[in-house]
Amino acid sequence: MTDKIINTFQQRRQLEQAITDFAQTQTETELASAARHIVHTYPADLVLTLLLKHLDTGDSQVRGGLGHLAALLPPEEIATALRTFVANRQHSAAARVTAALIAERFLSLELPSALMSDLHNSDEIAFQSLREALAVGQRDRHVLLEYVTQMQQLGEEIALMVLNLLGRVPASDQIEILRLIAQDHRPHIGKEAVTRLEHLTSSEAEQAAMRALHTLQFTLPHDLSTQIERALRKLRFSGKRYAQPSSEQWRALLSPADVNGTQSIWLLKMPATPTTTGVLLGFVFNLGQGIVHFFGSEMMERSVLPDLQTIGSLVPVATDDGGTAVLLEVPFDYGRWLLAKALEFHRSGKAQPLTGEYTLYNDLMWQFDAPQVDEQVQLFFQANANAKFVDGETLDRYATTLLAHPIMEEWKLQNRSLLQATRPNASVAATLPATGVVAMLLHELEKWPENRVLVNALEIGLRAQASWLYYRGESESAEQAHILADQMQHLPLSQNPLLARMLADGVQERE
Repeated sequence: MTDKIINTFQQRRQLEQAITDFAQTQTETELASAARHIVHTYPADLVLTLLLKHLDTGDSQVRGGLGHLAALLPPEEIATALRTFVANRQHSAAARVTAALIAERFLSLELPSALMSDLHNSDEIAFQSLREALAVGQRDRHVLLEYVTQMQQLGEEIALMVLNLLGRVPASDQIEILRLIAQDHRPHIGKEAVTRLEHLTSSEAEQAAMRALHTLQFTLPHDLSTQIERALRKLRFSGKRYAQPSSEQWRALLSPADVNGTQSIWLLKMPATPTTTGVLLGFVFNLGQGIVHFFGSEMMERSVLPDLQTIGSLVPVATDDGGTAVLLEVPFDYGRWLLAKALEFHRSGKAQPLTGEYTLYNDLMWQFDAPQVDEQVQLFFQANANAKFVDGETLDRYATTLLAHPIMEEWKLQNRSLLQATRPNASVAATLPATGVVAMLLHELEKWPENRVLVNALEIGLRAQASWLYYRGESESAEQAHILADQMQHLPLSQNPLLARMLADGVQERE
């Protein structure tokens, strides 16, 4: 019996320490891993007991760990325990609020409002929660992203309350969270955050406030961007200027475009020393749709980042699935310029506002001046309503040459898909030469209600490929892709040289 008591006491003490150690984790992944270790190591009833004991913690990282623990415990037991805890007014208000938030966020459990009726008007609890988020956010700004994300799921009155509470903390502590709130999808909230940042340019944190405003002008909707531009202009007239950092350590890697015009780009900041970490911001984007995927990290070890190459070099990189992709070293400003063009779909309301880690990390890419690229590259992306006539034989030669290029390999994989989509009459096709089959297939494509979508995607892809080839140093191929892109909207579908060549290759492959 004595040994059992001693063993239980030791387990309890070790578990107490393990929960306290949540505060030392640096990322959400580490936090979740620590929680899993606890649940796999200690009895569930002991974990539940100590979870409830620590609900009054003042550390937001520990609270997050408790949430992960709750999600791993038997659902009915933890749900009952949290309901009972919230209902018991002998517990501190802060602990009861923590229990309710864990139930909602980690268990998707909505508690009856009657259980918390006495807590709804407690601004001090909200202020304490805000202060904790700001404190932890200084070492891990993901905490601020999580805080703002949760705030966005509540009503505007909660966001306005948070904005008002921010006035009670030092100016330097307000900047980062105001930058995140400024990107709120609710215009009134975003505008209020921008206005508060403008006011902070007259505080001891003026450079940080100006930096936040400078970065936001590139990513917010145009009305707010215009407001920021006016504010920064007034500051310059008064002698205050944002001191932007050097972009010397930054670089960009770019993939070729696929047949839909989609590309991937990596923006990297190389570590200053072998012992420091770098930055990787990865985007998948389409200049006809916007940014479709983003991932980022500010903690990249030097060993996992590809070595710096000269512009135009091919750089092999490891992919998430264990494979290898080859990207092109391009100017850092060109990468940002492409993203600015893709971002227009979100800023103008044509695509959903960007959320998550993009809102957290976009200050890193927009902390510099507006990107500048070669005039020739800009021309590649401009639709030419007065494109000169190019004869069909020349266009066919350009299409044949371009499709033979290694960067068009993925496009050739679409040949079979095009054939399947057009569903040619097999018996008729069998009696026709290859050129006749292609003509029949183009005729079928002309009947597609969505055929303009296909043509538009090909045009976007060709313009992207032209620039890729330009930076690769293949100016002749770049110009051919540019000419084909300019002809896309002017030629009837039955005379589209690229589609005809893709279909002809598909017919040949099938034979």
